[in-house]
Amino acid sequence: MTGGTDESARAGRGATPTAEIPTADAATGLEDTPLDAQEILDLNRRFAAVRRSVGTVERLLLQGPRRYSRKDLAEQQGIPERMTAVYWRSLGFSPVDQDTVVFTDEDAQAIGDLTAIVEDGVLSDRSFSSITRGLGHHMGRLAMWITEALVDEAKHVDGLSDAEARQQMLDTLPELIETLESQALFTFRRQLAAYSARAGSEVLHRDTDELFPLHRAVGFADLVQFTRLSQDLSGGELADVIARFEAVSRDVISVGGGRVVKTVGDEIMFLADTPEDGAQIAVSLAEIITADHELPPVRVGLVWGSMFSRYGDVFGPRVNLAARLESVATPGSVLVDAETAEAVAAALPGGFETSEGEEVDLHGIGAVHVMRMRRDRSAPLDMGF
Repeated sequence: MTGGTDESARAGRGATPTAEIPTADAATGLEDTPLDAQEILDLNRRFAAVRRSVGTVERLLLQGPRRYSRKDLAEQQGIPERMTAVYWRSLGFSPVDQDTVVFTDEDAQAIGDLTAIVEDGVLSDRSFSSITRGLGHHMGRLAMWITEALVDEAKHVDGLSDAEARQQMLDTLPELIETLESQALFTFRRQLAAYSARAGSEVLHRDTDELFPLHRAVGFADLVQFTRLSQDLSGGELADVIARFEAVSRDVISVGGGRVVKTVGDEIMFLADTPEDGAQIAVSLAEIITADHELPPVRVGLVWGSMFSRYGDVFGPRVNLAARLESVATPGSVLVDAETAEAVAAALPGGFETSEGEEVDLHGIGAVHVMRMRRDRSAPLDMGF
């Protein structure tokens, strides 16, 4: 993994000396609040501990000191400054000028390897930028997920304050880095293998719509009245609700043969390769989450149809329709359109039933005949617990 944020760079080297922290302004957010001698001593000790911990983590992750600027990489290793700037920005890091020394030997190798593929014509500049954005986005989310999971664990298991939990996370992380790194590579390989196989199946499809070549079931599910709920819960309680919703939803989607596209707070988006898998996932989400006393009920919109995929997401009119159906569904229900109902019935006769439905004017789409889908003779999803 390459580099680090400017913030971590400052913490790892050249950070503000502890002697220059006379008040708690920066550390506590309190302005014009003088500290007594003991408070200053305690703050200095915490600051020193943070510097040591962050420095240890950086030494393990960055695999060496920062030695190069963008100009150095261009002059010494032949990597165009433009490519370095695009690479760094696409990974999600703050831009650096051409003379700022920020890159390590490992950074130089990573940037050079990908740049060489572009210069050899294997990847275009467009693909180069897209792939690095994807890496930056998802690895950034993974890094945030891991660190916050460790902080949450320290709070719940050890009863620590937020500051204490974050310090414990920093102290614990070094012993986990090797295992986490190998798990990330393993998961990437398995996921890439699965998506390669799925792409292979698309080669065999006939009469493909070039504008919307992928045939998928796409669904959206969100918790009902979440905004109101968020006003009544503490931050920790709200986080627990979101964590449970996401964990249950991901389990249902995975067991049902689908995959999560993305989550945004109280909403989750999923895909399935067949109409019947999409129906099973959608109905199971409504059943299982609505029956969960720790969660509000969920509403689901499901559509079968053609779409296209870019940037780890899917797009198209059918995707938009699924999102609109979710927005008008009642608590605990699954809404589909007539085309999706027909596709599910043809794929699994008698598996699911739909209501007669009604015409609904959906924002940005127009009048659509929508139906409520329920389980009929299909067996409930076996969650294994």
